[in-house]
Amino acid sequence: MSNIIEVKGLKKYFGKGDKLVKAVDGISLDIHEKEIFGFLGPNGAGKTTSLRMIIGLLQPDAGNIRILGQDPHKNGKELKRILGIIPQSLTFYDDLTVEENLWFLAKIYDIPKKEAKDRIDSLISKVGLDEKRKHLTRNLSGGLQRRLNLILGLVHDPKIILCDEPTPGLDPQSRVVMWDFIQNLPNQGKTVILTTHYMEEADRLSNRIAIIDHGKILVLDTPQKLKASIGEGDLVEFTMANDSDIQLQTVTKSLKDFNEGNIHDVYTSGGRVMIRALNVVSHLSHILNHIEAQGAEVVNMAIRSTTLEDVFINLTGRALRD
Repeated sequence: MSNIIEVKGLKKYFGKGDKLVKAVDGISLDIHEKEIFGFLGPNGAGKTTSLRMIIGLLQPDAGNIRILGQDPHKNGKELKRILGIIPQSLTFYDDLTVEENLWFLAKIYDIPKKEAKDRIDSLISKVGLDEKRKHLTRNLSGGLQRRLNLILGLVHDPKIILCDEPTPGLDPQSRVVMWDFIQNLPNQGKTVILTTHYMEEADRLSNRIAIIDHGKILVLDTPQKLKASIGEGDLVEFTMANDSDIQLQTVTKSLKDFNEGNIHDVYTSGGRVMIRALNVVSHLSHILNHIEAQGAEVVNMAIRSTTLEDVFINLTGRALRD
């Protein structure tokens, strides 16, 4: 599979002297043609800064970037037409209608009228805005505004699309519409770079994911391999009536020495005790009895599969949003 973007040793610093902060600290990666590449990490991890450097909006302090073999900071005009940007902030004119916003961009890109009309009609239909095309954008719901924000970056039919946190605060229906639309873009010959702190979004959409924190890439692989890397079995979350640090540490320590639950791993997260075990259902009664023998009372329990947040916790020792 050919690379469309190549990044080597990318660095960016903000501030001066003792207040110098490494926003991006030596990132290297290759992005394949016609894939969805996900940047997953907490707010402030360096995702957006990396994205801005890759597309030429921010000058790196070190490192090299190549998009189709070209430097975006030296060949910006040549790359402009193949790049589509879908920013986290809403970028339309709220005193124009949905249709007028799209036509405005089509004229900026000098798209022929017939081609522009066909493309605008298609984009509006694909995100379910047909009935709202003549409505002022200021009167749309937040979810519909996000759908418009998405397709505004696609009017000029870009080859590479950069989605920076495309679905914050959306209702479930709008999020699914957005996900379905983004997921189909590689089938249209497009490459997508997705930055998000929503683990479900990254897991569902991405072919490969780079988990980033403190400006560094911690791991890079497919979602399936990342989740498999931290062990087999399901996770059980136990919430205690007394979730003090002492209580949680006591229970966690005792479970690590417990030999009857087929337990592979035990740790705490968000005031809960987390257990990874094979065939966990058949061992639950033994595990519960053991926890209660430590003087703890379980008030809630949930069994689930491994998530990307579990991968992040395994790497950093803390939850994704800490």
